[in-house]
Formats: sequence, C-alpha cells, structure tokens
Amino acid sequence: MASFVAEVGNRIVGHILFSRMTIETAQGPVAAVSLAPMAVLPDHQGHSIGSQLVRHGLNELRARGERIVIVLGHKDYYPRFGFSPDTARNLDSPFPPEVFMALELSESALEGIRGDVRYPAAFGL
Repeated sequence: MASFVAEVGNRIVGHILFSRMTIETAQGPVAAVSLAPMAVLPDHQGHSIGSQLVRHGLNELRARGERIVIVLGHKDYYPRFGFSPDTARNLDSPFPPEVFMALELSESALEGIRGDVRYPAAFGL
C-alpha cells in the first residue's frame, strides 16, 4: 500500500511499510492500515530517521484519506506520534494491550468501532 525509504548519500538507511488491513465488525469490515515494519540501520539510529519516516508516512496516509493506523510496537516510542493502547481498546488482537496501539488520522475514526483486527496473510497471523 505504501513504502518509504530514508537515504543518506546513495545508501538506504531506513524503511517503513504500511499495509492494508481490516477490522472485522458486526456491521462489516472497516479499512485500516498496519504500520510494520519500520527499521533503521543500527549505525543511523538516534538521528531521528525513524521519526521522520513515521511522520512522513502518516502525513502521506492522511493525504490519501486513510483514517485508522494500527501498530504493534514499543510502548515508549509510538505514543510520540499519537498512537495509543487506549485508542485500540475495542479492537481484539493476539497481542498484549500495552504494545498494541491505534492512531486516528481523522477525528473519531474509531468511534463505535469494535471488532477483530485482520492482518494481511503475509503477516502469518
């Protein structure tokens, strides 16, 4: 769905991927996006490359009209971008709630949404 890289010189030093996923609700599927994976080469970590990739990707998704982004990630890293376990509280997933987070790219996008998250088959879940 969307993939971005960070380059330093002519070398790719970071990558982020956003994949289509759904939230299966009693009223039918709701479109969402999964942020996974995001990686930065170890010798380039700590220089805001990951943060720039996340912000750029979220801005691009917002411009495309996406409304919901889900991430399974570090509880101290992703909240800086607005992700929250509390926002994902009505979504059922196989993951611990403290690291399963959601972000609404449009206001109240998850209001009244309850259901099971469904990742693409490539995720093996």
